[in-house]
Amino acid sequence: MTTLLRRLLGATQADALLTRRLPFSTSRRTPHRFRRGRRSPNPAPPSPEAVSAAIATLPSRLTPPLLTYSLSSVSDARLLLPVLTHSLRLPTFRPDPGPFLVAIKRLAAADLYADFDRTCALAFSLLPSLSSPGPLLRSALYFYCQFRRIGKAFHVYTLMRASADPAARPSADTYHTLFTALLSRGGGDTMVHYMYMDTVSALFRQMLEEGVQPDTRALNVLVKGYAQSLHLNDALRVFHQMRPVYGCEPDALTYSYLVHGLSAQGRTRNAREVFEEMRAKGLVPTEPACNAFVSALAMAGEAGEAERVMWDMARVGRVVDDITRRAVVAELWRSGRRDDANRVVREMEERGIVGGAERRVLLRSLHDEFGDDDLDVDDRGRSTGWS
Repeated sequence: MTTLLRRLLGATQADALLTRRLPFSTSRRTPHRFRRGRRSPNPAPPSPEAVSAAIATLPSRLTPPLLTYSLSSVSDARLLLPVLTHSLRLPTFRPDPGPFLVAIKRLAAADLYADFDRTCALAFSLLPSLSSPGPLLRSALYFYCQFRRIGKAFHVYTLMRASADPAARPSADTYHTLFTALLSRGGGDTMVHYMYMDTVSALFRQMLEEGVQPDTRALNVLVKGYAQSLHLNDALRVFHQMRPVYGCEPDALTYSYLVHGLSAQGRTRNAREVFEEMRAKGLVPTEPACNAFVSALAMAGEAGEAERVMWDMARVGRVVDDITRRAVVAELWRSGRRDDANRVVREMEERGIVGGAERRVLLRSLHDEFGDDDLDVDDRGRSTGWS
């Protein structure tokens, strides 16, 4: 790179540029979605007097149930870790998961991640001496996922797998929490979901190898991940395996993820098959699935079918958004069905789906797009070209 710059700019100018920061870089800047979000600054630690006062309130003959009650009664969550640490130094105190469980729940609720992490590390160091650590490990994994510390959550997952207590082993809820945490990264970014789906698939295979029977929630996360990363064939494969292989019944979310993904790919025929099967079972899709399906039908030139689905969903309380409504009306107008477009807009207004202001905006946007001089919207929102 240096030689190329010297040839293009000349030795003197290149030396001057290379001694400063270049106006461009060969390294790609990390996108914003991959950078760790800024957390609020840690609060100031409690004063020594406050810590001493909290320790002084502890009973003389301290037992795990009494310590659990004391930790749940402490008013300031910042005092939990000092009190817990002091109690563990007492020679007669026997470690128990109860105080740790109360402490991490309160610290997580107070958003004190630093103290939460130290408390978990302290509990993990005493894990061999703790009886029945299952609830503690499950809570730690859940809150690490809530804090978006996926690496820490997977550390807890490895501790659960290595635990000698069968009740502490990973369950279907554990895998569902990890699946959800992985696929929640990046929001609705398709590329991020694509990157994490390999990890989710490997984790699902490990789930099956451990003998954990997946439930509908865990399978729904798989279907959602495949659909959002546009691997619709894999999503359909999981969907068709739910009953015969895993003994799970698809629910409204399962169908909604498939309808949404298939519609996003323009596969309206497959989306219609899934949608009709769902409606035959009396299930109602989510609003994003309704919007995607109706929009896909309209953009595919099936304005009549899009209108039918739109009214069918309105009867069950699923009203499509303004973008979808405009897509349906615009397709009717584009196909030369002005009377039908006019009727749909009037019916929307009569049913209270759109107001007068939105109706005028819709008609004016169609006038601007298609440039029809016969379409005139007056101040009362009536279209003389359509009436």
